[in-house]
Amino acid sequence: MIVAADAAQWDQQYDVPLLDRLGPAQEEIIAHVAQVNTATGVAAQPASTLVDAAFHADVRAAMAAMPATVQALLDGVLLGVRYARGLGSSAISDIVVSGEGQILGVVVALDVDAFEARTANAWATWKENTPFAPQHGYRLEAQIAAPADDNRQRALQYLLLHEFGHVLAAGRGLLPEWWNAAEAMRSANDYRYLPLAWRITPALQVVPLPDNDFPLRADIAYYQAPRLEACQMRDAYAQLQGANFATLYAATSMHEDFAESFASYVHAVMLGQPQRIRIFQGSTLLLQYDGYWNAPRSAAKRQLLEKLLGS
Repeated sequence: MIVAADAAQWDQQYDVPLLDRLGPAQEEIIAHVAQVNTATGVAAQPASTLVDAAFHADVRAAMAAMPATVQALLDGVLLGVRYARGLGSSAISDIVVSGEGQILGVVVALDVDAFEARTANAWATWKENTPFAPQHGYRLEAQIAAPADDNRQRALQYLLLHEFGHVLAAGRGLLPEWWNAAEAMRSANDYRYLPLAWRITPALQVVPLPDNDFPLRADIAYYQAPRLEACQMRDAYAQLQGANFATLYAATSMHEDFAESFASYVHAVMLGQPQRIRIFQGSTLLLQYDGYWNAPRSAAKRQLLEKLLGS
């Protein structure tokens, strides 16, 4: 969690229209990310940054094009989207609390370096390759935009939808809160989203339901040294098709599961955008992964998101 130096300054963000809560990352965000990176062995050194008018306009337009129901849900909890460099991932989201521990809301910090020179499909392809060490002849292509729509704004929109999934999960009883200790967790069935894919062990670990796990899942790691080889891409996605996770990233934790489900549902179902993974060896297509929201394995999560979003 991020502790506000001046709670009133953060609280004043709610007086600003949602689409104008944009700007350089506050000092508290940078200090928090630096501390987390050091503790987890991430070498990235975060810094606040200004952006040019075109980048700022793309972020604003990406948010403006989101469904009205998404914007309405965000308005009372999102403290803003803040620009930074060197975060160690495409973005981070966390709660902001006063010195007395009162939750003020959730803020998103966006890593400008990840998006300045990437279109939507280039960014998605880069991200989805991070769990795999490169090997000659193997490649993974991700598509989240049609050719005419393949621009930075669409990349930013998908990333922000993922982060807004984290924002909207806070305090809604969907999952155990990420900022609390494991001892604070209730039973799995006390949460609305958790039991759709996960269970809580007697040792207070959250693990996939037995039928929802797969052999390569434990080695999936995004934005860090890969634990899988490129020749394992097909196997990873073939195994994913037997689980109820929307994406490979969703299989990494309960919180990423909800954020990815939220982003994928809004992107693919509500906005009608493409979302597919294709894996090649040379010129041979080994596997195509798409159509999750039309598959029976998505039914329970789709029903929950339809209720949440009124869709």
